[in-house]
Amino acid sequence: MSEQPVVLINPPSPFLINQKSFSPLGILYLAAELKKDGLPVQVVDLAGRESDMEEALGRYLQADIFGISATTPQYPYARSVKEIIKKANPDAMVVLGGVHGTDLTEKCLNDRFDIVVKGEGEKAIVKIARDFGTHSLDYRVLQLPYEKDIDSLPHPARHLIPLKDYGYDIEGIPGTSIITSRGCPYHCVFCSKGVWGQGVRLHSIEYVVEELSSIIQDYAIDHFLFLDDAINIDRRRLMRLCEAIKPLAIKWRCYARAETHAKDMLIAMKEAGCVEIGVGIESGSQRILDIVGKGSTVEKNTGFVKECKAAGVTVNAFVMIGLPGETYETVEATKKWMEEAMPDKFGFNIFMPYVGTPVWRNLQKYDLRIADIPEEHSWVKGRSGQHHCYVSTEGLSSQEILRLFNEVFDYYTQLLHWRPGVGRVPQAAWGNTAC
Repeated sequence: MSEQPVVLINPPSPFLINQKSFSPLGILYLAAELKKDGLPVQVVDLAGRESDMEEALGRYLQADIFGISATTPQYPYARSVKEIIKKANPDAMVVLGGVHGTDLTEKCLNDRFDIVVKGEGEKAIVKIARDFGTHSLDYRVLQLPYEKDIDSLPHPARHLIPLKDYGYDIEGIPGTSIITSRGCPYHCVFCSKGVWGQGVRLHSIEYVVEELSSIIQDYAIDHFLFLDDAINIDRRRLMRLCEAIKPLAIKWRCYARAETHAKDMLIAMKEAGCVEIGVGIESGSQRILDIVGKGSTVEKNTGFVKECKAAGVTVNAFVMIGLPGETYETVEATKKWMEEAMPDKFGFNIFMPYVGTPVWRNLQKYDLRIADIPEEHSWVKGRSGQHHCYVSTEGLSSQEILRLFNEVFDYYTQLLHWRPGVGRVPQAAWGNTAC
């Protein structure tokens, strides 16, 4: 094995309001696994460097192996990074991983990435580095079995980045990202789970407490964003986790499923420092919820929001427009739901159908048409005023969906006095919110 380090790269995400809200956990897990195996590694995060990527990469370009992890909207930048590397170092091995490579493997190979990793990358990047060193690389696609015991994976190598440069606002204080599980057992047709596979794998409570404690000790950070798809998948585990982290006196935000909540669970979360829960409501129309396989009901969604508020936990409701079967009536139903539930915050997006999702693979089953989507526009959350719509239904054209999105976004801002990316909007700025 060459003494040159493996260089792991996170491409820019200029569609995001703040590219450094989240630390690049994916490649930090890979870096930790390489270090555990005794292999040298460096991490380059190009967040915010889209205009000077070549300069940012300059001192790393003589490495033998480069690993790039990319989502679909990041992919054009990943491709540009690969070209910069190959121009400076034609013999370098450039590996692509992440959700885009998992779902569009052949396209990535045609774009001349040397190897594409499908699924999880920790063991794969170690194998590639070892095989490169022994001149035994004889594959262009690599997919290894999922790690059953995820406690065997080391904590992300956060020391390889300036961690305090990253932060998600949690009650006005930057919080760092952590994930305590991998996967989701639910089957929403709009969700891509290709990297994690089916099922759920959970870190032990001891592993999570150790990781949190090390971050508190090493970085003096005590605000956290739990990135689990739904932290309340296993209610008993969540109750044990809350009891275990209570002595740490942390503040945290998480994502949860509405239909699996219970009052005692929310109280335990509040007592353990939970200050905000993000919940995927998706629609106020039961018909839409059933079409997309959400597995919840309008009534349960409303009850969840109200119980969060009663427990003193801020609730951020995520809703979409343009889902299969969307009509003027279902858009109105979502507005009515927001008026009834009155969450503290909201996230509102135009549905973006990703390759690899059930709706994409079985489009004939759904009332949905998809136009050609430029990779650079294939994001869900983005900057205000830069949204696009690439879907239409029998009841709504893409132009109508985009128009309704802008109108309803402003209405939700007035209703809740909250604007995503901006925060609290003084009521006096809007006047009468009747609509």
